[in-house]
Amino acid sequence: MSRSALTAACLLAALPAGAEPVASGAARKALTSAVALYQKADFEAALKEFEKALTLSAGWKTALGHRAMCRWTLGDQTGARADALAAAQLEPDGAQSWTARGEARFVLKDYRSAAADFAEALRLDPDLADAHFGLGSAAGAAGDPAAARRHLDSALRINSEFATALLVRGTAYEKLQDFRSAIRDFGRALDINPQIAWAHFSRGRCCYKIKDYRQSLLDLDEFLDEHPGSAEGLALRAKVHYLLQDYAGDEADLTRVIALAPDSGAAYAKRALAREHLGNHEGALSDLRKALELEPGRRDQFQRAIAHIQAGAAGAAPTP
Repeated sequence: MSRSALTAACLLAALPAGAEPVASGAARKALTSAVALYQKADFEAALKEFEKALTLSAGWKTALGHRAMCRWTLGDQTGARADALAAAQLEPDGAQSWTARGEARFVLKDYRSAAADFAEALRLDPDLADAHFGLGSAAGAAGDPAAARRHLDSALRINSEFATALLVRGTAYEKLQDFRSAIRDFGRALDINPQIAWAHFSRGRCCYKIKDYRQSLLDLDEFLDEHPGSAEGLALRAKVHYLLQDYAGDEADLTRVIALAPDSGAAYAKRALAREHLGNHEGALSDLRKALELEPGRRDQFQRAIAHIQAGAAGAAPTP
């Protein structure tokens, strides 16, 4: 452990349980910047500012709670949990610290306690967009997308440029099967921050649901440019290619899915259909036999498709 880290640890050990170190003005400025970047869905830049705030005020639990949420959003579950466990010991003394503890409890999946913390933050400051966002996130995680949407509406009335709230509300709309509203929210988030690759995936998925396959393809192309190893994105784009009768594109994407998930019988079966459309009968038969090997429970279905191809039936093979 470095000398500075050891000194910080000793100072923290001397604090009463739940007590906060006094944050410097520079640390508070960094935290404000980090929160604004998180709202804009610029999560990597936000993380750097959270780390700056914590370098300036080591052990600042309010900053740790906010950083926990940012790390969780970025998929760093280990780091998020470590921050959340520390921030959960916070004794809040203002709306921002109540929000930070709520975020820590959210990361720890204690959604009821998180919601109570966000509600207390709003009692102190009814116009705190982050607390409304927290309530919406907690409601969504607890399986209530309608309540999530209502709370996120409030966050966005306060800050219409809150891109992260738009992403979460878009997800709530999608769960409510209001795909057009979801598409609108994902689009607004991209207007604010065009670098949100996952918004392209989400909008592409919703466009697929309403059969706007051309827009779906555009969004999935954008997403896969940034995340070429996403089996989920490739599988969805393969479906879109098929529906647009681009069987070569369908086959190419399914080949990449199989490379990522070689035990997927469904991927082999779908590629067999693309290959049959392309006139590659031997390739289609090979794929169906592999699908049968991987998913013997669908034997009858695959055997019918194999027999159809072997008989040289005109037209496309039946969907496996």
